[in-house]
Amino acid sequence: MSSEKHLITEETPEVRDLFTTIERLQVRAIGFSGVLVRSVGSKYAKQTDFFSGKGAAKTGGRWNRVGLEAVYASLDVMTATKEAYQNFIVYKLPLSSIRPRVMAGADVVLNKILDITNPSIRRVLGFSLEELVNEDWRGIQTGGDESWTQAIGRGCVRSGFEGILVPSARNARGKNMVLFPQNFTAACKLQIIAANDLQ
Repeated sequence: MSSEKHLITEETPEVRDLFTTIERLQVRAIGFSGVLVRSVGSKYAKQTDFFSGKGAAKTGGRWNRVGLEAVYASLDVMTATKEAYQNFIVYKLPLSSIRPRVMAGADVVLNKILDITNPSIRRVLGFSLEELVNEDWRGIQTGGDESWTQAIGRGCVRSGFEGILVPSARNARGKNMVLFPQNFTAACKLQIIAANDLQ
């Protein structure tokens, strides 16, 4: 990869090379079976919305650009909490701006995950851990471009991955799962725990 990893356009040769690399990594896909934790604002705490990915498609995220549905969840409660309140951590917002949130878990079974927490996978992709968690994806997106992490997510969707296991940028020891519902098959499972407690 070039040293100018902070600025890319949609289909540069480097992005096409990245997509080819991701396609080849299908043979290293792993499965996942366990509980994922997610926190959302109370107005989105509905069974139909909680794990839909539509919110991220509207705003974009570290691993998805605007227009691409993605569900961000964590492997533990502490990481989910730090991710949910990252604006307070990063921007030191006053407590008076806090709004209600709802946290829920889901039993999840996936069969085709790319594990980006694996150093050997990152080496194949051509990125270090620091580059992925420190990339200013918001600034890049605001500038009208697609960040490298967003390009990785888009490439994974194109290659049929159901999700990616990624390092948390908010909790050094934490891991997040970014789900791509559009790639779920009949063999996938996502069942909200105590779903009837939601609206």
